[in-house]
Amino acid sequence: MSASQSTSPFHPIRAVAIDLDGTLLAPDHSISAENRAAIEAMHDAGVEIILASGRHYQSMLPYARKLPQVRYMVSAQGAYASDVDNQHTLFESHLPTTDAQAAINFGLENNLSIVVYAASGLYSLTPPSQWLTYYSNLAGITPAPTTPEAILHESIFKVVYFESSERLDQIQQDPFLANSQLYTVRSMGNIFEQADPRTNKAAALQPLIAHLGIDASELATFGDGNNDIPMFQLAGFSAAMDRAWPDAKAAATLVSPDGPPETSFARAIAAMQAHYAK
Repeated sequence: MSASQSTSPFHPIRAVAIDLDGTLLAPDHSISAENRAAIEAMHDAGVEIILASGRHYQSMLPYARKLPQVRYMVSAQGAYASDVDNQHTLFESHLPTTDAQAAINFGLENNLSIVVYAASGLYSLTPPSQWLTYYSNLAGITPAPTTPEAILHESIFKVVYFESSERLDQIQQDPFLANSQLYTVRSMGNIFEQADPRTNKAAALQPLIAHLGIDASELATFGDGNNDIPMFQLAGFSAAMDRAWPDAKAAATLVSPDGPPETSFARAIAAMQAHYAK
């Protein structure tokens, strides 16, 4: 450990992995001045800034471009990790074709809106619907329409279902999902995802921080959903946002103090500093 690291106002943290939706981003998908200032302060102190989201790389890139402090991203729920310019892949996990086909068939049989995350981009397998419109607005990208047959020729990261929370509550109890050997996660109230068992944010972060020469004990993670729990469990410190899912709050080192959603992340950074100042 260098002298500069030991005197950092964020010691012992040398890297942070930050979720986007519900964490860094405000409800209108903007980044508040307070959250930007927190990132700038950490970067100036030598802390590595990593974005870690369920979004596709293409959907994350506009935010990374607005934050020049970011050099690396974990995308597609941890199926892919790379530098921002996508020149150096550090982790990649694909859903086996037979599993992808089974997940797609299940969605079609149950009349669910389906979006497939592939290495080449985002694809929709179902007709236009309110849920595909919802997703396009959330991601800032409209998935390209394709067929179930054509998509199987792609390298697939994950299969995502969109429906009402009530419908997904029922669907989640289906034996196909309840007994699945895949990585399954309810990332938001109306979003359910299936990916390769090796896929989660922690799996992608491990080779990334190893590449940077950073130990997991020196990593801090910030999120709001159950999909963030694996990276909470990996890191030396973790913070759930004050509006996070109950299981995420229970898994975190601490919960961000109550306040406006657009500044939850900044409050979590202040709470982390107070935690280590004890």
